[in-house]
Amino acid sequence: MAKRGMHISGYFPRLGLASLILCIISGIILTFYYRPMGNVFQNVEEITTLVPYGWFFRQLHYASGQVFVILMLLHTVDHFLRRRYRVYSVGEWNLLIVSLGLCFFTLFTGFILKGDKEGIFAGQIFMNILKSVPFIGAPLSKLFMVPGEGFFFLPYLYHCFFLPVLIIYFLRAHIREWLPDHKFLAFSATGLFLYALIVRPYMDIPPDALVGEVKGPWFFLGIQTLLKTMPATLAGLIIPGLFLLCLLALPLARKEGRSSAPSGQQGREGTARLGEAVLYYLIVGALCAYGILTIRAGIRGP
Repeated sequence: MAKRGMHISGYFPRLGLASLILCIISGIILTFYYRPMGNVFQNVEEITTLVPYGWFFRQLHYASGQVFVILMLLHTVDHFLRRRYRVYSVGEWNLLIVSLGLCFFTLFTGFILKGDKEGIFAGQIFMNILKSVPFIGAPLSKLFMVPGEGFFFLPYLYHCFFLPVLIIYFLRAHIREWLPDHKFLAFSATGLFLYALIVRPYMDIPPDALVGEVKGPWFFLGIQTLLKTMPATLAGLIIPGLFLLCLLALPLARKEGRSSAPSGQQGREGTARLGEAVLYYLIVGALCAYGILTIRAGIRGP
C-alpha cells in the first residue's frame, strides 16, 4: 500500500491506535477484578470504589475505547468523503468497514457489562431484536446473550477476547501503516490520563432503581428512537444491514465499470459511475438522517 503524507486526517488513525493500546492495557487490568456472574453491578461499584485506583483505570478504559472508535469512525468517513474506496482493494475496504462495525459492537458490549439499569436495558433490547428474526431468532440470540444468571457472560467473552482479537486481525495491515510513534503515544497518554484523573466515573443507575427513562449508548440512540415506531427486525436489523451492504458494495460498481471499459463498453462505465453516485449519496443521506436522530434523542430523549 502506498505511503501517505501527513495530511491532517493522518492524525486520526495514529492517535486512535495509541488510544487502543491504552484501552487494551487498562482492560487487562480491569479483567482481573471483573466477574461476569452474580451481582455484576455491585462488582463494578467495588472496582470503582474499593480497588486501588480502580476508578482511574475504569475511566481510562472507557475514555480510550471511546476515543479509539470515534477516531476510527472519522478516519473511515474521511476515506469515504475523499472516495478512497476507489484505490483500496474491495477486500481492504470491506475489512475496514467490518472492523468499524465490530468496534461499535465492542463499545456496546462494554456498555452492557456495567451491569446497571442502562446496561441491562440495552442488552434486553438487543436480545429481543435478535429474537424477532423469523425462524432463527431464538438460536441466534443465544449466540450473543442468554437470560438469567449468565446474562453478562457472553458479552464479557466478546468484549474481552473475541472482538479485540478479530479487530486487530482485520486491521493488521492498517495498523502497520499507521503505527503511532512515541510522540502520538505520549500525547494520547497525557490527554487520557488527565481525563481519568479529573473526570470521575459517571454515576451508574442501580438495576432496581425506578427511573422514568433509560438511554442506550450514544451511537444506539438513533436505533432506539426507530424502535418506537418500527418493528424490531426492521429498525434493528434490516435498516442497519442495508446500510452496511451499501457501504460494502460501494467500491464494486466503480471497479466493475473500469474492468469493462477497455473492451469498448463505455455504456457500462457510465452505468457504473451512476450506480456509484447513487450509492454514495444514499449513504450520505442515511448518515445525516441518523446523526439528526441521534442528536435529537440525546437532547430530548429517545
